Amino acid sequence: STMDSAAVYASNHWSWERLSFDAGLRYSRFEIFLPANAEVAATRLEPDDLTGDIHFGYELAPGLNLVANVGRGFRPPNVFDLGTLGSRPGNRFNVPNRNLQAETVWSYDLGLKLSSSRWQAEVFAWYADYRDKISSSLTGEVTPEGRLVVRSDNLNEAQLYGFESGLRLLAGDTLEIFGVLNYTRGEESELSGVKVPADRIPPLNVRLGLVWEPSDRWRLEPYVDLAGSQNRLSPRDVEDPRIDPTGTDGWATLNLLASWQATQQAAVGLKLENLGDNNYREHGSGIDAAGRNVGLWLNLLF
Repeated sequence: STMDSAAVYASNHWSWERLSFDAGLRYSRFEIFLPANAEVAATRLEPDDLTGDIHFGYELAPGLNLVANVGRGFRPPNVFDLGTLGSRPGNRFNVPNRNLQAETVWSYDLGLKLSSSRWQAEVFAWYADYRDKISSSLTGEVTPEGRLVVRSDNLNEAQLYGFESGLRLLAGDTLEIFGVLNYTRGEESELSGVKVPADRIPPLNVRLGLVWEPSDRWRLEPYVDLAGSQNRLSPRDVEDPRIDPTGTDGWATLNLLASWQATQQAAVGLKLENLGDNNYREHGSGIDAAGRNVGLWLNLLF
């Protein structure tokens, strides 16, 4: 199988006294080819589309900026979408869809950024509207062997929204305190008009920590990662063997990064993760996370 792409794009930046503006356009074309196999003839698709984005920034006050972004993107069918042709698990037989189109998305976000001698902070609200999501659907046909014939189609729509925020405080000459808080929620509309939760939406997640640099050579960074529970599952999540059908429990880990700048050219680091040896799984992951975990690294410049 092969997937080739070509694109041409243009962008520009404008700035005035307190206002900045960026805009860009991109034309992309793809050629996707899957050779014939014993069960299905060769398949070729040639999707193309025009995408672009606009970025807006305005200085409300010294160190305080209002930022907004609007963009359109698309994802052409890839080899994975098309390559599972023929006999499939679950008594299915997947046939190609030569009319399969790209998925598209419009994304919007609006936020504030603060930067001063002691504080750095940002908070953004965002919204993404996905159309023509590629999903597998029954065609109503049955093979002579009794397998249900399915194919990939542009079926569903999905709306995702949430907020992202971060904060860093310079508490002293050698100490910084930081935090990150993110939240996502999603809805998916099926072809029948029924609305269900979107797939594999991460739970509320937080990182809190501090950075202590007692000298130019030493750096210590203890931090805590936390995630809430996620029991708002889509029908596909419930059937996904990587996800507990009752949802994913919340979890928290204590971690530590330490580094020593031995010389200008050499640095050594130590990473200690999940010091409490908690048994947990990130939502949507296929495996449980590691228990207590130790890593060493060496960085040399020549």
